[in-house]
Parts: sequence; structure tokens; C-alpha cells
Amino acid sequence: MSLSRTLFGSSRAATAASRTLAPAALASSSSSSSHCRQLHSTPAPPKNYPDHVPLNAAQNALLAVGSGVVGVLNYTSRPDLIATLSESTASSFLPRLHEHMASHPEGRQILRDRPIVSSHTVNLDHLRGLRRGTVGREYVEWLDRDGITPDSRETVGLKVLFGSANPVQVRYIDSPTLAYTMLRYRQTHDLYHTLFTLPPTLVHELSLKVVEWANMELPAAAMSSTFGPLRLSQKRRAQWREDWVPWALRTGAGGRTLVGVYWEKRWEQGIGELRRELGVSRNDAPGVEARWKGYRVLREQERELRRKGEWIDEPEEW
Repeated sequence: MSLSRTLFGSSRAATAASRTLAPAALASSSSSSSHCRQLHSTPAPPKNYPDHVPLNAAQNALLAVGSGVVGVLNYTSRPDLIATLSESTASSFLPRLHEHMASHPEGRQILRDRPIVSSHTVNLDHLRGLRRGTVGREYVEWLDRDGITPDSRETVGLKVLFGSANPVQVRYIDSPTLAYTMLRYRQTHDLYHTLFTLPPTLVHELSLKVVEWANMELPAAAMSSTFGPLRLSQKRRAQWREDWVPWALRTGAGGRTLVGVYWEKRWEQGIGELRRELGVSRNDAPGVEARWKGYRVLREQERELRRKGEWIDEPEEW
């Protein structure tokens, strides 16, 4: 709640500030023009990877302020700016996330190999041939159920959250290593859905953003989970906060860093076994399934497969 008050307060402050500063900005247009010329005359660093857009310190600061203010005030129509904000402020959180990955042997292996999750690198037909209950089969089931591909990851989550989306590449992070860390997070987001049996609906996307905030401390996840719920009705928003937020905070904070999982080496592992290894669990709070249909349907489908003996994984609390 304090995060929500902070962000909403920042939104009102930004609006008031824009009204106050506008006359001053007009009065000092010649000085501003000179300053802009000075900014553009300062050379930007060289490109460090193909999609890299190098910025000098002043340009990066302007990008952070601009994307932050406009992204907050127009969060329903400019989700790309929230993603840009996460990149322009990456130095405040991404090194820590990278350290968390590098502190575990599995994370270090990912950083050495730099695997990419795409339709070209993941054999989806092979995953469809695995038994139900394995990580790979449940991932491809999640994708196929809603006509999603690994390549559409950059737009699906944003479209669910905000109703619109633009493809978002990692562009503004100077370090190739940190840029890959951010890319890995974006490309494995759907696997988090799979891990927790969360359908790609607004409520469950928001819940996963809270998990990501608690697990990886991503500012964009905090912003999305603060402003995204405004798209829900007041009643539904209150129910979501009661049913999903406590579970998401507890799960994210208590489990291993999700971006450090080498998913490609775990396709044939039981997904329940993986949850136990990572120290996470699904939302089994009383009444949750009854109140959230999309989640209930997926859990009931799993129970039916278990009853038929078609689910490879060892039984959990189900």
C-alpha cells in the first residue's frame, strides 16, 4: 500500500509540476535550446550489441525522467515507456539481479551459455511429445491454449495489462551482460505463468507482476502491479488484493530467483518437483479457485489428468 501511495503521489506531483513549470519553460526557451544543442553535441558511447541505442549520461537521465512521468500519467496507452523506464534505470536494480543469478551454479551456466527462448531455439514439437506434468509439456500446453508463441512474449503480457502493446527490445542498457539479464527475464516470463498455473488474464498477469517484484525487485513490475489494477472494477480489485497479493508477495520473496532457472535443461522434469526445488507453491488459499474461473479450470484439468494416471509428476496438495 505504501508503494501505491508513493506512486500515486508521484503522479499527482508530476501533473502539478508540469503546470507550474510550463510558463517558466516558455520564458527560457532560448536557454533550453542552447542546453539541448549541448546535450546533442555530447557524443554517445559506441554500440555494444546489435540493438543497442547508446546514450550519454544526460540523455539517459532525460529518458528516465520522461519515460517515468509520461509512463505513469499514461500507463494505459504507453506501456512501452514503462519498459523503457526499466532500462534507463537499470543501474539501480539490474546489477543486483545479475549478482543473484551469478551466485548460483545454474545462473552462472545461463550467463555463460546465453540461451535464447524463441520458436527457432525451442523445439515445440518435441515438447508436445513429452508427458503431461513435465515442465516442457506444460509450457507448450500453456502457449498452445491461447495461440501464443515464444516470439510473441514481448507483446502478450503488455497487451493483457494495458490493452495495447508495442514490441519491446532491450536497447538502452549499455552492458551486454546486463542487457542479456533483462532479455532473459522477458523471454522466460511465460514460464513463470506455467510454473504457477496462471492463465494469461489481467488478474493473473497482475499477480505474477507482484511475484516478480517480490522475487527480483523490478521497478516496472512494481509500477504495473500498482497501476494495472485500476483496470479492474473496485469490487474485483479489492478481491484480487485479498486473494492474490499476499500469496504473490510471500511466494516471490521466499523462492529462488526465477530468472536464474535454466528452463531449457528442465523440460523433462516434473513441474511439481521443480516448484519444490525452487521453494515456491501455487495459490491454494481457501476459496481462491471458486472466485477465479480461469485459475480453477486449469487446476481442475490437472486433477482430472492425475486421476487418469496421465500426469507424470508426483502428487502435490491437489
